[in-house]
Amino acid sequence: MTNSVARVYTDFSGLKELSAQARTEPNAAAKEVAQQFESIFIELMMKSMRSATPKDSLFNSDQMEAYQDISDKQLAVDMAASGGLGLAEIIQRQIANTPGFSSTDVAL
Repeated sequence: MTNSVARVYTDFSGLKELSAQARTEPNAAAKEVAQQFESIFIELMMKSMRSATPKDSLFNSDQMEAYQDISDKQLAVDMAASGGLGLAEIIQRQIANTPGFSSTDVAL
């Protein structure tokens, strides 16, 4: 099955595919879920860092904030897809160790 992880932060169409994939290929689905979680984590981390920095009046506008938000979300998706912080790998292992997970061989 193709990799259905959203490569654009606004793409939610992969959720239905991911649900079906979880039944047929649990290892691949676990990897995708872990990457999506890592993407959300990175996005929240970046949002928190931005809120902690002082606002410059020259570049502080609603438009700039909207652009930064979009940029941060997409950057988080891209970072998670390319290895990110390493959280996805750890989460994937944890999912594989969950009772009821149908496969013990998790390909990382």
